[in-house]
Amino acid sequence: MDRIRRMVSGRSGADVEKTRAANQRWFDRWACRYESNPISQWLQEIQSQALAALELGPADRLLDVGCGTGVAVRRAAPTVAEAVGIDVAPAMVAEAGRLAAGLANVSFLQADSARLPFHDESFTAVLCSTSFHHYPEPQRAVREMSRVLGPKGRLVIADGIAERRIVQVIDRVNRLVEPSHVRLYRLPELAGFLHQAGFLDAQVRRLYNGAYVLVRATKP
Repeated sequence: MDRIRRMVSGRSGADVEKTRAANQRWFDRWACRYESNPISQWLQEIQSQALAALELGPADRLLDVGCGTGVAVRRAAPTVAEAVGIDVAPAMVAEAGRLAAGLANVSFLQADSARLPFHDESFTAVLCSTSFHHYPEPQRAVREMSRVLGPKGRLVIADGIAERRIVQVIDRVNRLVEPSHVRLYRLPELAGFLHQAGFLDAQVRRLYNGAYVLVRATKP
């Protein structure tokens, strides 16, 4: 792992609500068949690495932001004290609850990443896997993740990174064809979000020749 440099970057706009509604519509359509989708199955392998990077234990309370149908929450359930997933798409939340039936320490809520419905310091670990590029308020989302983390809490953000030319092309195409896609970020931009949210240091692991990264940060 190599250190990422401090830099502040952000995005805001008048179309936040429009983008949030597009996210709901887009993922509601995929909910029932999301886990059988080949791309989703590939992303689950990355998600497994992101979960491993959190180094979860029996005392942990995990929050998965942008949980989809709850794969990571279900995987973490046997290890942690509590696992909670939130997603902006109501159909995803409903499907996640159905698939996790019988797991007593698991729950799912419909919520927005920039407005987490939890008290301060409610969790010891936060995961955000392959959903960050959908957020219309990325800086606010990271601040919310920091707010709900207790001292020494761990955050892992896993997503595509706009460092390579091919990823930049994919990013531009997705902005045209996928209404829920906001953008992919460069590594210094992600570092800026973390710094502004109070994370003083972070580490990054590059995957797929730098097309994808796992960024882990610890709250002071």
